[in-house]
Amino acid sequence: MSAPPPPPPQSPPPGMPAGATYQPMQNGMGTTALIMGILQFFCLGIIGSILAIVFGKIGMDKADQGLADNRGTAKAGFVLGIIGLVLFVIGVIIAIILSATGAFNTTYEYRVG
Repeated sequence: MSAPPPPPPQSPPPGMPAGATYQPMQNGMGTTALIMGILQFFCLGIIGSILAIVFGKIGMDKADQGLADNRGTAKAGFVLGIIGLVLFVIGVIIAIILSATGAFNTTYEYRVG
């Protein structure tokens, strides 16, 4: 008794040359960039901004290489990261100015009488 012969190899999907192997798209970085770009405004703060910029750049590079097909998602995360970073810097500058002018002075004199 011999084992049955193996099934014949399947033909590649339409539009793909024979002998080519299918590689799934690597869309994780672009998607993560968008998620970080959104979450930075709610709970991640400056860390989310930096991660959105880094992951967005990596995702756009992968899309340019043809390894991913979500360049728009990666770019949106990248832009949100930059917006969050700019808002953070503006907030720090405003806090420094207010602190220097004494706007945070909480020393009050209470007079009874």
